[in-house]
Amino acid sequence: MREVANKLFKDEFRLTTHQKAEHVLGKIARTREALAVIPSEHAEEFTSLLLHLDRKNEELIIDELNPAHGSRRVAEGQPFFCLGRSDGVYVGFQSHLIQAVDWEGYGALRIAYPETTYYLQRRGHYRVLVNAGDAGQVELQRRGARPVRGQCHDLSGSGMRILLTSPTDFALTQGEYIPLVRFDLDGVELASEAQVRFVGAIRSNKVRQPVRPVGIQFLNMTPAFEQRIMNYVQHRDRQLLREGRT
Repeated sequence: MREVANKLFKDEFRLTTHQKAEHVLGKIARTREALAVIPSEHAEEFTSLLLHLDRKNEELIIDELNPAHGSRRVAEGQPFFCLGRSDGVYVGFQSHLIQAVDWEGYGALRIAYPETTYYLQRRGHYRVLVNAGDAGQVELQRRGARPVRGQCHDLSGSGMRILLTSPTDFALTQGEYIPLVRFDLDGVELASEAQVRFVGAIRSNKVRQPVRPVGIQFLNMTPAFEQRIMNYVQHRDRQLLREGRT
């Protein structure tokens, strides 16, 4: 696990919002995934479980460490690292002990809620909200149907989510091949093939032109297209991190 920790605890893997971190930690707690606990001043690793999240009071509850002498190691007041998995992806954070407690009749540890949570996802899967004005109108050219247009909501190295007006002829379907998706990003026109990955429900029927979220995956990307997308995603991710968006 120390090898994983050496890769994980870097700014590029830092989750940029509290909501993302809470969602990931909550999933680890619900699925009772094993949690590795690594005291920073010791070579030995211990195991635990994440039992409860309390963001309001800035604390977590974890099970007593195994082997048992691990709880004495963290009681010495040194910070420690925690590593777990969410959907098979490594998640980590640093914390420190607040106090030993009883939790539902068993020994447990109350530890500090992490200021930062790290998620070892592949760069191509980073998904960021697009800043207003960064992306122009998105156009989907279709086979045997009229083009549809909308606005990019969020973007990753592998695809985007678009808020689209509903087609006037044939409905979009999951799995549909899109010969051409075209849009401007930071003033540069980009184009690629794509496939529809999901089609969401209409958000509101009370507006003149209701929209629905549609997710697409880019296909057969050129190196220049892929590099332009990833440059934007990484820049925007750092921007959101600096702004402390929650």
